[in-house]
Amino acid sequence: MSNAPKKKRKKLTTKAILGLIFVLAFIVVFVCIGITWRYIEDFDDSHYGTAFTLTHTASEYIDGDKALMYYESGKTDDYYQRVQDFLQLMRSEGNLDRLYVFVPTQDDSVMLWSTDGSDSNALGVRQPLEGDFKKSAMSAFSGESDNVANNVHFSDRNANKLVVTSFAPIRDKSGKPVALVAAEFKGESIFIKIIEFNLATLGIVLVSSIIPIIIFYRKTKKGILLPIKRLNSAAKQMVGDLESEKVVTPDIHTGDEIEELSDSFGQMNVELREYIRQLNLATAEKERIGAELNMARDIQAAQLPSDFPAFPERREFDVYASMTPAKEVGGDFYDFFLVDDDHLAMVIADVSGKGIPASLFMMIAKILLKNRLMAGDSPSAALERVNNQLIENNIKPKQFVTVWMAVLELSTGKGTAANAGHEHPVLKRADGSYELVEYRHSPPVSLVRKMRFREHDFEMHAGDRLFVYTDGVAEAMNTERELYGTDRLLTVLNSDPDAAPQQVLENVTNGIDAFVGEAEQFDDITMLSFVYHGIDGDNTAQS
Repeated sequence: MSNAPKKKRKKLTTKAILGLIFVLAFIVVFVCIGITWRYIEDFDDSHYGTAFTLTHTASEYIDGDKALMYYESGKTDDYYQRVQDFLQLMRSEGNLDRLYVFVPTQDDSVMLWSTDGSDSNALGVRQPLEGDFKKSAMSAFSGESDNVANNVHFSDRNANKLVVTSFAPIRDKSGKPVALVAAEFKGESIFIKIIEFNLATLGIVLVSSIIPIIIFYRKTKKGILLPIKRLNSAAKQMVGDLESEKVVTPDIHTGDEIEELSDSFGQMNVELREYIRQLNLATAEKERIGAELNMARDIQAAQLPSDFPAFPERREFDVYASMTPAKEVGGDFYDFFLVDDDHLAMVIADVSGKGIPASLFMMIAKILLKNRLMAGDSPSAALERVNNQLIENNIKPKQFVTVWMAVLELSTGKGTAANAGHEHPVLKRADGSYELVEYRHSPPVSLVRKMRFREHDFEMHAGDRLFVYTDGVAEAMNTERELYGTDRLLTVLNSDPDAAPQQVLENVTNGIDAFVGEAEQFDDITMLSFVYHGIDGDNTAQS
């Protein structure tokens, strides 16, 4: 036998305490890192989303040519005051510290509007434009980046406050930027809050762990070490006499899990059967929820026109539409119906969010819009009334809906359309190709109280075609995170320009599927295709 001294072993209790201390230290570090990361992510997401919505809504509302006129002349008019009132409303609704409009120059900035609560008329006031703030402002003004994060500026103006400023350019009719909308938030410094929270967490964990460690040490010395020695002795006896029929049972009466260890194999069968029973219950519950979601999807689908050809007796036009939800139920919808014998209404919309909340909001919005149009309202009037109805009972987080709608007089081809923050429609004249029709939008519905919505007149001739869609088409993404975009959409549409409406939707769907590949669908995809044949037309070839 070797005379070498045996290596001193650490007591099991000591190992357990050291392990507990290590686990506690790891938990503290992990929790602090996780909270820090999550806090920063939530902070960025919240301010990026709010800043993007508010600044771009304001920039779409303000007439760039008017803004340029105020900058050059220094004189105001009624429109100037309406914009001031609108910005004040946006500032109040968005809980902003300040919402203002200015023209950046190489040396400073010239104020056009300001809603910081003190300036009733800030036109012509010059302010310095320096450092990173100037760099962010000039980048947004020049349109170098469409990325939301790149157009948001963070700065510490004093030791206790974090100032977040978002920019969006205002453009004139030619598309040239003439001014910037800036939305400003203030809050406690994110770094101070993170340090304070982590210190508080560390203190609570350390203080609350001292007493449990002491109790654990005393209990393990009396109630764990000796019983485990008995278990070890019994295990050696069992291994040394495997052929014996004698059941080795250690004499343990600790009243805890160590006592239960002696007959744990007998309990395993019972626990396993209980586990299987619980698993079956969970599976049945999941199937029930799936069945209810399928029923909700069927109910939602039943609310959308689905019988095609939709109006086989009408010779003046043909229409086809589809909606493919990203989840079991979606927030997109389309609708088309005859207001009377000579007027056709078409609607396509996209509710913010997904799933059941979006689908419920979608059904309410669809019913309200149809009721207003059937009552004889123009598109803008219908949007105004529905906006007030929806925002009156909207819950937090507030939902909103982008809408494109039009009413077409079938006998003349003349119509009126309104666009509330929705995608640009695509139009093809009889002797031309599909092209985007771009114009200034109104804000989405259910976003701002008492909003006035724009509408415009248009005219269609025999052979003209219209294609409208939701952002799920242009923003479909492949595995490399590239967007499908409107350029690819126009390419597909113009590859078969005279296709029937149903074939148009199939062509676009095939184009999206080929582009997306194995990537998951993140947004609802809704499309509507319309062809006008004129009062003496024939839609039999298009059905």
